[in-house]
Amino acid sequence: MKGNSFQSLVFRLVVNGLLANFASRKQKQKAMTRKKKTIIGCCIGLLLLVVACAVAIEWLLRSEDGNVVKNYIAQCYWHKNVDPWNLKSVQQFAQKFGYNDDYYIICDFGRRSGLKRFYVYDLNDKERIMASYCMHGSGSGSTETRPQFSNKLGSNASSLGLYALTGIGSRSLRFSKRLQGLDRTNSNAHARGILIHSAGVVSRFNGENKYLPIDGRLSQGCFAIDYITLLRLMAMYKLHGRHKRILLWACYKS
Repeated sequence: MKGNSFQSLVFRLVVNGLLANFASRKQKQKAMTRKKKTIIGCCIGLLLLVVACAVAIEWLLRSEDGNVVKNYIAQCYWHKNVDPWNLKSVQQFAQKFGYNDDYYIICDFGRRSGLKRFYVYDLNDKERIMASYCMHGSGSGSTETRPQFSNKLGSNASSLGLYALTGIGSRSLRFSKRLQGLDRTNSNAHARGILIHSAGVVSRFNGENKYLPIDGRLSQGCFAIDYITLLRLMAMYKLHGRHKRILLWACYKS
């Protein structure tokens, strides 16, 4: 009886040991599985983070003109430190950020369209050298007497803010100048195809009426000016604006 009891005890100890070993191995396997899943999850998360960072860096370093960061810093500096009507202040800004420091354009939509409101300035001589009537966009509820402003695609409205002249307007309208918006209020200018171009009704206008007629076929947010001013502006751009872009500020000074 004692021998059987001893054998039974040994058997139970062996079985319990085997079961404990099996359970321990199972626990280790589960722990390893969890560890592997954690490592895989971390690797996937790290990979996604690297991809997101790469996309963000690409976006930050590249834009229409090659540098979003520079544009953002310039935009902040412009609104905080520059008086857009002070030509010396504008010239210092242009020199600081690499824009053209010889010429500068203001379009004051606060003046009625029957008055000349598109001005080109010589920043060295601090004087106005060109002036033109300018049609505003026809969209977003704009009327002849009062323009409305929008940055939305398809709005057909004028946009306020700081622009830079970037080159030939378009394939269908090569005799024009394309604009890049440098502000949050006109950031879609390039996508909207905003140009400086001429319009016959503006070229023929001599101030006989208080307002230029509004025409969606002629301005869907573009700066439509007279033909002679555009000729001079394009010649000026060809000589001075290709390497350092000329700034244009559109404002509504009521």
